[in-house]
Amino acid sequence: MGVPAPRYGQAMEIVAKAFLSYAHADNEREGGRVLKIAEQIRSEFETLTGTSIEIFTDKAEILWGQDFRARLNEALQETTFFIPILTPTYFLRDECRKEMRQFITSASALGLDQLLLSIRYTPVPDLREGSTDELKDLAARMQFESWDGLRLLDESSTQYRMAINRLATRLVELTQRLESSGRDGSEVVSGARLISVSLTAEAGKAQTPAQDVAEEVQQYPEEADESVDEEDEDAPGLIDVIADVEPAMEEWRKTMEMIGPATERFNTVIGAATEKMDAANSRPNSFAAKIAIARSMARDAEAPLVEIETLSKDYSTALLRVDVGVQALLKLASSQSSTHDVDSFISSLQGLIQAGRDSTTSVRSAADIAKANAGLSRDIRPVLRRFETALRNIADGMSIMDGWQDSIDFAA
Repeated sequence: MGVPAPRYGQAMEIVAKAFLSYAHADNEREGGRVLKIAEQIRSEFETLTGTSIEIFTDKAEILWGQDFRARLNEALQETTFFIPILTPTYFLRDECRKEMRQFITSASALGLDQLLLSIRYTPVPDLREGSTDELKDLAARMQFESWDGLRLLDESSTQYRMAINRLATRLVELTQRLESSGRDGSEVVSGARLISVSLTAEAGKAQTPAQDVAEEVQQYPEEADESVDEEDEDAPGLIDVIADVEPAMEEWRKTMEMIGPATERFNTVIGAATEKMDAANSRPNSFAAKIAIARSMARDAEAPLVEIETLSKDYSTALLRVDVGVQALLKLASSQSSTHDVDSFISSLQGLIQAGRDSTTSVRSAADIAKANAGLSRDIRPVLRRFETALRNIADGMSIMDGWQDSIDFAA
């Protein structure tokens, strides 16, 4: 039996929400066409279902405020899709990268990867699994609709309208699938604290009792509420969860400490090449000499560059594992009165956040310098762009740490 159509003047039932993430510069260059996609999807969704999907197009509209992570988790519980409009510019904007990083992290932690659906608006270089740009790697794994060429068509054309219909239909199907299976987030979120502490198995360690319970919640969602209600005696306490998270935190900390020296080794190669180029200005055939210097520098920089790329991947991977545990710890800490263990954990976490801020500031500075120098030579350009990408992966991690601080401030 279908959903009855609303009477004239009666608001449609909102059965899903979506957040359209985009680079404002793209929308301006396209004469507002990027934002029009949101309205077109909503209209087609209503035509197909008689119900509505609410689409937010800016974080300011969502009014998530300072506690972005907490609001985001609430949004995921309400079946909120994340629809990034992927373009080359999108991956160069810090705000876009932050939105994608936080949404992917939260959705994955809750087992709601189905809520991630991208629009590949234009071809994006190196958008593939295994990309050195961590977000491109993640985006390549995300379900998507291809818009290549469609942006050049008239919006009233049959082909364009069919593309809007295809995208809206996909959202309708995903919404119905989540509802019919009970996966609107309720049973996953009800067991989220148990599931989120199951991070040590990835490191090859024996599973904790909490992990066993988490697996049962995932396998038998209809029993999730009962499992959570009866967790008082068996669920891990704050000290137990801290013990689980500490190894991942230590691995992340060590990786962070190695990034600085590796960056210095790379900069030493670049600095030596720059000095040689300056000296070459006074020689005959200086341009030919500079080309030779640039090519030599590219070869010499390869080893430290590969090291930095590896560290940036390890940093991102370790931070994601830490984030899952930290979120569980913050939930546990918020449910307990202030104790020495709680205060010590919060203090330690804030120290990590500050260290991350300091590291991110220097990393972003180095990335800006690399970007500014990328045009000096075609031989230098690929090397510096790879360096910039690796450092951007590291800087992205600050958005996760900002989420920790938001949760601490919200609970205070």
